[in-house]
Amino acid sequence: MPFVDLDALIEQRSGKLIPEMFAEQGEAEFRRLETVVLREVLAKRGQVIATGGGALIDSANRARALQRGLVVTLEAKPEVIVQRVGNSARPMLGSGDRTGRVRDLLAAREPAYAATHCRIDTSERTPEQVAEEVVRAWTQVRVELGERSYPIHIGRGALDALPRAVADAGHTRAVIVTHPALGRRFGAPLLSALKKEGVAATMLGVRAGEATKSLRSADRLYAAFLKAGLDRRGCVIALGGGVVGDLAGYAAATYLRGVAVYQAPTTLLAQVDSAIGGKTAVNHPAGKNLVGAFWQPRAVFCDLATLDRLPLAELRSGLAEVIKYGILFDQHFFAFCEEEMPALLEREPACLHYAVRRCAAFKARVVMRDERDEGGERALLNLGHTVGHALENVLGYGAIRHGEAVAIGTVVAARLAVKMGLFAPADLERITALYRAAGLPVSLPPVDRAALLAAVRRDKKMVGGKLRMVLPIAIGAAEVREVGEEALGAVLQ
Repeated sequence: MPFVDLDALIEQRSGKLIPEMFAEQGEAEFRRLETVVLREVLAKRGQVIATGGGALIDSANRARALQRGLVVTLEAKPEVIVQRVGNSARPMLGSGDRTGRVRDLLAAREPAYAATHCRIDTSERTPEQVAEEVVRAWTQVRVELGERSYPIHIGRGALDALPRAVADAGHTRAVIVTHPALGRRFGAPLLSALKKEGVAATMLGVRAGEATKSLRSADRLYAAFLKAGLDRRGCVIALGGGVVGDLAGYAAATYLRGVAVYQAPTTLLAQVDSAIGGKTAVNHPAGKNLVGAFWQPRAVFCDLATLDRLPLAELRSGLAEVIKYGILFDQHFFAFCEEEMPALLEREPACLHYAVRRCAAFKARVVMRDERDEGGERALLNLGHTVGHALENVLGYGAIRHGEAVAIGTVVAARLAVKMGLFAPADLERITALYRAAGLPVSLPPVDRAALLAAVRRDKKMVGGKLRMVLPIAIGAAEVREVGEEALGAVLQ
């Protein structure tokens, strides 16, 4: 990626060194030019930008940076900062007690630094180590769950690291569960690499489509695991989209009371959502995901190269979940989606990487706070899913893509929130417009409304016979609320 030093650009633009600018024109003029140059730089994609410590103190600058990419704060102890700058001219430090001045600046800037995506303490790190940490922040997210913690690897070629990870974990045997087409393109090289690492590996093919997520399919996997000689020292690798991840994950969770599973998602929807967090399940005629288990993966490998040939309809389906995260947690990320939707649909590398990385971080944070969906923050991830799952059930699994159903369900939830006085009509319009821009449906297809409500009543989120739905209250915030069936029925009509 190209590297941009913001201060160097400012000096080039002004024709003066920064200390000269401060002395002759004052801080206000410097900050004005800094804002102008920053806005110009942020308009471009795919670059690494180094700013001065005060560039993002301005709330508008900070909001724009947070909207445009991953913002990392490099920190150090005051004493270390003073040592590093030495006697160089630093207008913000003056010539007196520099250590005290640094402490004051850090305290004043703390709210701005706290709002960034990632903070790295550089006090005891070399420049090379700091660079490694920055790269890690871009390519990896951690799900911290004590002994069951695991990494989410993100980037083109991420799958290349999977065989060594499996071998290093001590697994002697691996079974790859995938679709035949994916097996030919990605499974075969993975199989070969596993064997080179000394892992006895087998590949199993399952049919594509939601209908495959069944107890019958799980039973077939059990038989295949036994035939392959899979034991407790072995592992299952789920190579595919949400269907493969859910099915293989559930089979791994229940075979021999649980064997290790590695998730290798190959769809956008799986990379940003279903492969992370340990929810595994199969469907039941009465509803989606009614039979399942919580079973955290040992690692997740989001190889963005697997999205190159993903059908456009599947990419759009994944974008429904990407947009959902912005509605739930981050107005800046929602604005990023609004601005960069054409680039996301074109699979522009930097935009797609950023979207997957941010969504993985959102999902990881939620899982760490509420791993087993016990009425905490994880329930918020069900935005759009109450009506969405009911729609999938009534229409028949496979008749509508999951992301399409979630988009419709989210718009229904937003309309209901407006009707209840919780959500601004203007924000409903923004959500509807963004889903349309992504090429997703925003209204119900022809469906029996009575059957749809009946399916909603069977939802797993029913508590004591009362329906609880996730409703947006602002772009970037949502709540779980009890919803009257009459009110929901009116919106569905």
